[in-house]
Amino acid sequence: MKCAALCALLLLGWLNQPVPGLQGNIQITDSNNTSMNVKHILEGFSNPPLDLISETLDLEIEPLKIETINWEAFPYLPEVSVQIAYSDDELFLQYKVSEQSVKAVVNESNGRVWTDSCVEFFLSPEGNDVYYNLEMNCIGTALLGFRKKGEPTTHASADQIATIRRISSLGNIPFAEQKKQTEWQITVAVPWTVFFSHNLKPASGTKMRGNFYKCGDELSVPHFVSWTKIKTDKPAFHMPEFFGGLEFE
Repeated sequence: MKCAALCALLLLGWLNQPVPGLQGNIQITDSNNTSMNVKHILEGFSNPPLDLISETLDLEIEPLKIETINWEAFPYLPEVSVQIAYSDDELFLQYKVSEQSVKAVVNESNGRVWTDSCVEFFLSPEGNDVYYNLEMNCIGTALLGFRKKGEPTTHASADQIATIRRISSLGNIPFAEQKKQTEWQITVAVPWTVFFSHNLKPASGTKMRGNFYKCGDELSVPHFVSWTKIKTDKPAFHMPEFFGGLEFE
């Protein structure tokens, strides 16, 4: 009888062991119980103009508010929403922002855009600790990186970033911080081919993970806002364990 009980305990312990390599080196759980559907739009269109993408997003996609304050030291909450959808060739993003000041001094690809008025989208195609970070300031200057959590980033080339189509309501000319309430919008079409370490072309039912952010590290009032809750002591966006679910329709 004692032997049977011991065997049962050992079996239970074995069953509860993590499977090596199943989700990378960190345990990925949806601690926020947060997920969303990503709709397929503009079927049959190849390289649709950005104004058509913007109009279609406004007609078909409900804006998702980015409004999670994660750190008490940075309480400022700008008004931010994002619309996301996809086609066979591209991922579409449209951010709408209203904030008390704006800044866009960075104008080189893969520059420190997070120090300006910046919106970001992080994507983990495999739902683990390997992900891409797409960051853009309010005039569309973009950074695209790929990394495994805790390891150095590999950046997309300038030529690859140039294939990301984007247009901002604030234009594309750099400017110093303007301390006044400002509304702005940026519409982006990201070719699936720009995710350079994967062969991405999602089909209906594809599941990934990701997060959306708004920041401004070097504005007069710094802020760090996210879609899902990030449970860290200080601002940190590179936290795939807190990504939400993305299911492609």
